[in-house]
Amino acid sequence: MNLILLALPFLIVIFIVFTNVSWQQLVKGALFLIILDGALRKWILPQASNLMYLLKDFVLILAYIKYYLLSPKQHSLLKNNYTYTIHTLLALSTIWLVFQSFHPDLGSPIIGFFGLTRYLLYVPLMWMLPYLFNSEEELYKFLRNYLLCLIPVCLLGIAQFSSPPTSPLNVAPGGEEASASLGFGEGKLRISSVFAFPNIYTSYLVLNFGFLVTYITNPDKKYQIWKLIIFLELLLMVANFFMTGSRAVLGYSVFILVFYLFIKSFDNFSTTIKFLKKMAIPAVLGVVVLSHYFAPALEAFSSRGSVIDAAKGDNRIAYALSIHTLPGKFFLDSYGTGATQSARQTFQRLFRLPKGKLPPPAEAETHKINIEIGIIGFTFWYGMRLALLMATWSLYRQLTRPFLKDLALVAFLIHVLWFTGQVVVHPLAVVYYWFLNGFIFLLPRLEAIENYRQQQRMMLAYEQEAYSNSI
Repeated sequence: MNLILLALPFLIVIFIVFTNVSWQQLVKGALFLIILDGALRKWILPQASNLMYLLKDFVLILAYIKYYLLSPKQHSLLKNNYTYTIHTLLALSTIWLVFQSFHPDLGSPIIGFFGLTRYLLYVPLMWMLPYLFNSEEELYKFLRNYLLCLIPVCLLGIAQFSSPPTSPLNVAPGGEEASASLGFGEGKLRISSVFAFPNIYTSYLVLNFGFLVTYITNPDKKYQIWKLIIFLELLLMVANFFMTGSRAVLGYSVFILVFYLFIKSFDNFSTTIKFLKKMAIPAVLGVVVLSHYFAPALEAFSSRGSVIDAAKGDNRIAYALSIHTLPGKFFLDSYGTGATQSARQTFQRLFRLPKGKLPPPAEAETHKINIEIGIIGFTFWYGMRLALLMATWSLYRQLTRPFLKDLALVAFLIHVLWFTGQVVVHPLAVVYYWFLNGFIFLLPRLEAIENYRQQQRMMLAYEQEAYSNSI
């Protein structure tokens, strides 16, 4: 009954939104909502943590209904060289996922249906994104405003790091006390800011770091204040890197930066040199500020790394390879869509479902997907993801406008990092993943629009000049 009462105001809000807000606003709102998801679960409505987890899904479903069923303008499906391959593999994956969602080992098809949504619920974003923005400037301003969220998010992270574990700032979803396993030791906790857990926060930081790099190389020439804002966001973000206690987020960001500059240097080496010159002074100032004002974070990060290395035999490479190697024992077996996802136990408890067969333990997502849908589904799913990766690279080689081209490169590099990483079982990365896939269709459309507008301006200027000469 309590859950129904808690859900009622949200159903009312959703009804109001459904009748007064466009699908474009709903999609953009969902992208901002996923930043606040953890805050809703930890502080605002902790007693309805599970419901808050699904709130972004409700908003996106409303956007899908408005776009696909109620939109007065029918949008065509844009195509490229990889469209047939991507859609064929996606269709095969969908058929297999639906089949596996009725696997008897799950105990109930309800588990299979929820697992199915984790794979496929966000796929429509890829087809909607081309019509979410109507110009390069509109996309530029939206992402720039989205990056503004980094400032309050990172400031909250710094406040969490400076607070004791018992502080109201350091709570887990549901309002429970944060787990000691998320600590650095010596009374410090790994921060998660507005997100539910540190591993969700790190994915947010990685994606936004990639976007920040594109804005440093493509600054707003009209308003110089944005340069200072971008560098402030970058400084706060790097400080938060260390406070998360995750070496992966630092390594991923270095990977993005190094390969971003390396690949761009093949097209225009002078651009890379200009970028390095531009970053020289801010980098030195950043090191000074970090070492002076955030020394405790650097020390905590270093000490945690030493503890992890000691616990794992100081062999991080062997550990990383071990968690991403497919387990031969379960290679040909499957347990059903959603079998390894943490929400399975929540649904079993809420709906009093049969327990089903317990799947083997798995850490890497490649393991989990193989366990859930077997080698056939694994081949379809990762074949599709490989096609998306290749399409993004092809897009980068195809585009000519600097900002759009750089966005395609960042999307490609993030796809590379997330190829064997957590996407399906990650509540944040899965939304961003399909948002980035939409670039495959969005960016060529925006470039075509901008090229057409440029041609029209040139023709108008030519006609005006010809008219002036004729007088």
